[in-house]
Amino acid sequence: MRFHVTLTPTPESCPGSHTAIIDSDARIRDWPARAKEVGVELIAAAICAPAHTSFFLVETDDMSKLHEMFRPHMGFNNADITPVRDLMVPE
Repeated sequence: MRFHVTLTPTPESCPGSHTAIIDSDARIRDWPARAKEVGVELIAAAICAPAHTSFFLVETDDMSKLHEMFRPHMGFNNADITPVRDLMVPE
C-alpha cells in the first residue's frame, strides 16, 4: 500500500532555527538509506524549505515499518500519513 507522508515541525522544534535538533544524532540525513534499513520502499521525497515541510511517497504493507521509518522525528514533527493509490496505473 502507498502512503503520502507530510512532516511539519512545530515552531518550537523547527530544525532550521534550533541548532540542537540540526546537530542531533536522531535526525535522519539519508532518507533512502533509512527506508532501506526499515524495509520501506521510498518512491519520492521532497522538501519545501520556506514552508518547513517535508513530503514523502512510500510503499509498505506493514504499518510498523512506516512507524519505524519516521520514529526518530516523532516529538518534534507533526506527521500526516494518508493512504493513496497511483493514478498513473489503471486499476
